[in-house]
Amino acid sequence: MSLAENSNNWRSGLNLAECNRYMLTHQIHCDVTFRVGKEGKLVRAHKYVLSSRSPVFDAMLYGDLAESYDIIVPDIEPSSFDALLRFVYCGDVDLCPDTVTSVLYAADKYGVDDLVTKIKSYLDQNITNETVLIILESAKLFNFEDLLQKCKSFIQSHPFPLLNSKSSSLDLTTETLEYILSLEFIAMEEPDIYQFLIKWSENQCDKAGMEKTDQNIRSIMGNLIYLIRFPFMNIEPFVKNICNREILDAQEKLNLQQVIVGNLDKNNTKFNLGERKCRIFYVLRGQLPCTEIRSNGSNQPDIIDIRVNKNVRIHGFVMWGGVSIPYTYKIEAKLFENSKEISTVPVQTIYKRESSDTKFTIPLPEPVCLVPDVTYSAWVCLKGPDSWSGEHYGWYVTEHGVEFEFNESCDDNMFPSGSLEQFPGLVCSL
Repeated sequence: MSLAENSNNWRSGLNLAECNRYMLTHQIHCDVTFRVGKEGKLVRAHKYVLSSRSPVFDAMLYGDLAESYDIIVPDIEPSSFDALLRFVYCGDVDLCPDTVTSVLYAADKYGVDDLVTKIKSYLDQNITNETVLIILESAKLFNFEDLLQKCKSFIQSHPFPLLNSKSSSLDLTTETLEYILSLEFIAMEEPDIYQFLIKWSENQCDKAGMEKTDQNIRSIMGNLIYLIRFPFMNIEPFVKNICNREILDAQEKLNLQQVIVGNLDKNNTKFNLGERKCRIFYVLRGQLPCTEIRSNGSNQPDIIDIRVNKNVRIHGFVMWGGVSIPYTYKIEAKLFENSKEISTVPVQTIYKRESSDTKFTIPLPEPVCLVPDVTYSAWVCLKGPDSWSGEHYGWYVTEHGVEFEFNESCDDNMFPSGSLEQFPGLVCSL
């Protein structure tokens, strides 16, 4: 006896979406079979449901060239195909940054426009420091121009290191990386961008089974190397850290050295010689290694007053990290202007696992312009393990022509019992 015959009352009280879900889940009267993914997972479904929601499925199943055998779908993973079917049958879908691009690919391939629209809305509302690269890649792949511009705007207004050694960065396509390196706003120094490009190229070598020689790395880089703004590096680190490898050839090294010191006609090089417009810089109150230890068990906030002598934008706070690696903190952060709150960082948890993470940054939701003759107060509360704490700080620091004055908080009513040992500095731009 069939499941349908054995469950006479399963339709009772169910709406259409619930009936569809039940029939799909229990494989009742399925009449089409797919072999999905590299392993060819068996997926059974109903022609009438698929054709009613997708013109591509309709042509595939009922058109003149309708397929009569198992339909092979090698380019979509089973989990993404299942998500597509759930939406087609029931109108709902669970999305997350790690899988959203593959589900979007499936929806676009089979012309399920309602799902494409839903995913695009999800991407639009979930751009963060952690997801912006994934969303940027999707926007380029599917020609979502408005979403692409929103990612670009986010990158420009949230200038924190975008490219790093995490897999999401190293796995960028050449086209997406070219787009990023062409931007006039990247919150990284050019030497750091160049070092990332090397790591990205090494990762591509690994994928291709190539030895990671300087010659192969240069071959992988292709024209991407011309997007590095070498002329805005200082000559000493350029010679020390870049000329010691054979990624650039001898003539390129010589030409770039001459450009850096101002002795070469800039029309005689392929390299991009334009200065990036947004100059991000760190304002550090002290350069000495941190040796003190601060207990965060009391949840005591850190507060510091800031004054500037000319307009400058602040993008976030630099904090000392945990003594032991890895470490996790729950963070609260705010910025005040003359004791009035003007920016609040949503409560969040950070996790650091690299031995070099002795400092970390807390980005503000949007950059804030600091103006002269106004007192600003940075307030941060860390909840978590013991952290490093600074010493020998400077009260006056000048960076990029801007003089920063740091002081203990003068408003005991607003900020009682706050300390400032854990504030090594700020992230700013002109």
